[in-house]
Amino acid sequence: MLKISLSKKELFSVFILLTLGLLWLSLILALLGIFYSAILWVYIFGASLFFIYLICKNFRQIKITKNEIFFLTLTLTLIAVFSFFSNPTIFSGRDQGSLSESAVQLTKNHKLQFSFPAEEEFFHLYGPGQALNFPGFSYTQTGRLITHFPLGYIVWLASFFSFFGLSGMIIANGFSFFIFSCAFYLLAKRFLSPFSAFLAWLLSATVFTSFWFFKFTLSENLALALVWLGIYFFILFWDNSKKLSLTIFLLTFGFLTFTRIEGLAFFAIALILFFLNFKYHPSFKKVLDKKIILLFFIIIAFYVLNVFIDRQFFLSIAKAIAKPFLVSSNNSFLPSNPFVSLWQIVKIFHFYGLLIFFFFGLAGFVSSLQEKKIRLLIPFLIILPAFLYIIYPNISSDHPWMLRRFMFAIIPASILYSVIFLEKIFRKKIILSIFLFSLLIANSVMLFFYLSIVPNQNLLAQVEKISHNFKKTDLILVDQKATGDNWTMMSGPMSFLFDLQAVYFFNPSDIDKIDRAKFSNVYFIIPNDNLDFYSQNDLLSKLTPVENYFIENKTLSVLNSKEKMQPPSIEAKLVFGKIYLLK
Repeated sequence: MLKISLSKKELFSVFILLTLGLLWLSLILALLGIFYSAILWVYIFGASLFFIYLICKNFRQIKITKNEIFFLTLTLTLIAVFSFFSNPTIFSGRDQGSLSESAVQLTKNHKLQFSFPAEEEFFHLYGPGQALNFPGFSYTQTGRLITHFPLGYIVWLASFFSFFGLSGMIIANGFSFFIFSCAFYLLAKRFLSPFSAFLAWLLSATVFTSFWFFKFTLSENLALALVWLGIYFFILFWDNSKKLSLTIFLLTFGFLTFTRIEGLAFFAIALILFFLNFKYHPSFKKVLDKKIILLFFIIIAFYVLNVFIDRQFFLSIAKAIAKPFLVSSNNSFLPSNPFVSLWQIVKIFHFYGLLIFFFFGLAGFVSSLQEKKIRLLIPFLIILPAFLYIIYPNISSDHPWMLRRFMFAIIPASILYSVIFLEKIFRKKIILSIFLFSLLIANSVMLFFYLSIVPNQNLLAQVEKISHNFKKTDLILVDQKATGDNWTMMSGPMSFLFDLQAVYFFNPSDIDKIDRAKFSNVYFIIPNDNLDFYSQNDLLSKLTPVENYFIENKTLSVLNSKEKMQPPSIEAKLVFGKIYLLK
């Protein structure tokens, strides 16, 4: 019989289980090719009614303290403020645009693979493999497009897009941030005094990476929640050996493996710690029963299915791991030069106010290691593989972009161990408070200067206006710099939001291979600054200008970490161009 009398912690566990249920349901529907929003709506409706029922049944016995009310109020306020200064990142060219497009296409097509006439035409030119004209996607053997990113965050975005449209992408990040905040705060309270735990959470919530990457549809946002939620329930299980804690941990870290490739390493280390600590425990066999083992193998089975369906992603990961050892690159940090890479990261960490947390966090880890407090070392040990990114981030070296590698594991862990260390050395609460509040003030400086920056805030409306010049049967070939920024291409939203046959175009020789009879007309969107490219390739003479276009946009400057360190700034861009008709 269902237990109705629940404590606050048990209600939180139920809330997390219902949230994980949405995640896993979305993933399974996507893998099976039946991602219909009606199914998700039924689940949300039923789960909401069930949770409201539990709250009503336990309302009288639930006593929420003033501190908890303050924490929840501040968390929701931060989420509201971060959301206000965010804009759905839906333009092609970088990961955030590709992830958003994958989510929208999944919602519209109900499965991961999709196609449309323009895509089919370019598949005939290039064949299976990476779809260069559609950044973030690959061609299948049958000529359809499929993402080459992990599916976890995509289905999370798709679920919220199903409910709320484009605004759902911001809400999805807000929900992830709420889960992270609760998990990190509860975890910190198991290692620190309530006051120090609160300040540890506040530091992690206001650090540059937290509010900056909240603005982007990047998988690190969901990973941030899953990593610290999983660690929290792992610590709970370590302390109380309850099957519910183990179940939630398995579901959380299991889904993390579908969200970030690092999740595999984190999960493996957590399982090793589990077996080392509990293999001789009296309750080991009781906890690790048939249901838990079955759950574990179900997760493995779905992961195998995921590898088969999303194999292009795993192939790209294998290539990314091997490439640095085979060829040199000027755009990323290489393991062949770890000291240079480390020095560059130290400079960037210092510049964004992160270095102090790294050093204090290291001191906190060392002091815990000397005291042989294994339980206190668990968060660090689980995320240990992420520290490889300090030597080899395997990402383009422009900042603040490259900081995303550190946002979901290393930076929160550094803050947690920093406060643990500071609480040890500052026995008097007043001194500790002054020091921690000084760190908060330092965070606030970055918050003040960069929170209000919203890249590409009004760009979508301008692209929609340009889209009105075309019919759905036209082929639209879009120059990479048509918006003034090659990381912000309009071809993506023109295709998946406005249902046009828009393609990022970069190879002039393709034009003679395209079957023009399949389309009403063939158009080009070219900025005036890039006409030389088409003139040099004898293509401009084949084009007739039919309409001028104008774009006014604000983007964040791209700064290479190997150059002189300077703060990123907003660049106002005015783009004048024309729409051309192919003769």
